[in-house]
Amino acid sequence: MDASGAADDRATVTVDREGIIHQWGDAVTDVVGHSADDTLGRSLNVVIPPALRPVHWWGFDQAMKTGQLHRKLFKVPALRKDGRIVVAHATIDLIPGKSRGADGAVVTFVGVGRPWRGKAWQVALAPIDFAHRVWRRARTR
Repeated sequence: MDASGAADDRATVTVDREGIIHQWGDAVTDVVGHSADDTLGRSLNVVIPPALRPVHWWGFDQAMKTGQLHRKLFKVPALRKDGRIVVAHATIDLIPGKSRGADGAVVTFVGVGRPWRGKAWQVALAPIDFAHRVWRRARTR
């Protein structure tokens, strides 16, 4: 559904520059299991695997500041509602800002790779998760 409550069968998600979801196409539910009711008005964190959040938000902030992406097609690990992680193939179009940078983005899902087991991702991403926890502790001291 879109923000007006009308059915939206596109496989797109629209977010503002803070990463808040404003539009959630019903076809995205097929990819990640979350509905528009689950996601509208919430942070993208709802579909970003926790271990990847620092990397995601760093890249997201860079794109919002510069208004540029270095490629068009992305492989996006997405956290499904059931806890599994899938690799979604998506294009990302930035919404131009009034000044330099971007005011948000439209993510269009164009396919999904094989589902990955959550445990496999947790093991593979454990060093990143550990480094993030250490960095957060060091920042708060």
